Amino acid sequence: MPNKLSNNIRKEQPWTKQASNIIEGLDKFPAHSKITIIMRHSQRHEPKLINENDLNGANMELTPLGEEVAKNFGENLPKDRVVRLLHSPRNRCKVTAEKIYQGFTEVNGKGNLIGECNALYGIGINSQSYLDEFNTYKNYQVILRYLAGVYSPDLWPPAQLFYQRSGEQIWSQIESISEGGINIFVTHDFHTMIFRFGWFGLPPDERWVDYLGGFAFSILEDHLLLLDFGKLIKLGIPYWWKRRETYL
Repeated sequence: MPNKLSNNIRKEQPWTKQASNIIEGLDKFPAHSKITIIMRHSQRHEPKLINENDLNGANMELTPLGEEVAKNFGENLPKDRVVRLLHSPRNRCKVTAEKIYQGFTEVNGKGNLIGECNALYGIGINSQSYLDEFNTYKNYQVILRYLAGVYSPDLWPPAQLFYQRSGEQIWSQIESISEGGINIFVTHDFHTMIFRFGWFGLPPDERWVDYLGGFAFSILEDHLLLLDFGKLIKLGIPYWWKRRETYL
């Protein structure tokens, strides 16, 4: 994120680096390609969560800095591309999308704030079991254990059905966006990492997704381009994406 405000924030807030990598990496895609961005919401308050009851009344809304940086992210999106925003039903994701949209339109960017997208939320994992695991293991280890089928499917519904079903809904949005447009989906860190593995076969590691971090991709004729942690890589298209030719 190139402007003065962002440079100051980057020095003080290392978590903004992944957001900057997305902004700077968009220029690496072909000029007329349709780009999809999957990203985590902006910085939120982080109450200590041990038991399921701790979720009641817990403040997990965006911080003032989180709102500011989300707006700044929007200000730095490429204005020669139409941008559409969709978000998880959670309010922190909604506000993130609104602030990005506000920043983008204030610098004369053209786009639409579409609204909620249920594909970005709702795996159905038991809340207490989820908290127990994340308070026991590192973030990426929980993801690996989940994907390996360590947990009871009664508490942790299988990931494959979720990321394929959500993938089909999210990827189908490519059809209706204009040439050169960008779809931005604001979701959560856990979901972002599940999508990253399920769609691209990239297992999680200690590089967790920070606030406003995530990945971007573009589907081309026989492959896709993925912007992942600042690097653009070429990958095959998942076999289960049956109708990919419709959305090129």
